[in-house]
Amino acid sequence: MKIQTSKLVAAALLPLALLISIPAAAASHPFEFHADASMQHEQYGPIEQAYGYMNVVTDDNGNGTINVMFSNGSGLDLAQFNARVKFLDTAGAIVKEEYFDCWMDAEGLREAIECKVTKPLSLSNFDSVEVDFYLSEIDELNATAAVY
Repeated sequence: MKIQTSKLVAAALLPLALLISIPAAAASHPFEFHADASMQHEQYGPIEQAYGYMNVVTDDNGNGTINVMFSNGSGLDLAQFNARVKFLDTAGAIVKEEYFDCWMDAEGLREAIECKVTKPLSLSNFDSVEVDFYLSEIDELNATAAVY
């Protein structure tokens, strides 16, 4: 009975040991990633009607494009919209960082003001992507009127 139990345990643990021993691989290409969020300010928190969107698209060789779009439908005048895009390896260490920013006015008469910033990407040795959207350089009077 002991022999059969130990064989059963070994048979159950062998696939798990093989999975753990396989080295983690980088992102396979072509690669596509999308993220969006409400814009935040360090002091004022989330800002109503202010959004960021980002996508990364690569080809089979890892060459591609990073697109970041901002939308300001709030009452903020001349706010700086920012995005920090981080490319991480399998251990979570930053392989590359890209920063995007766009100065934007308050909303138009009928719709939000939008801005798009694009950068080329030639990086094939990353595992994942993270993005932080945030606002900076906001006039205090305008910010307090736009906070959620």
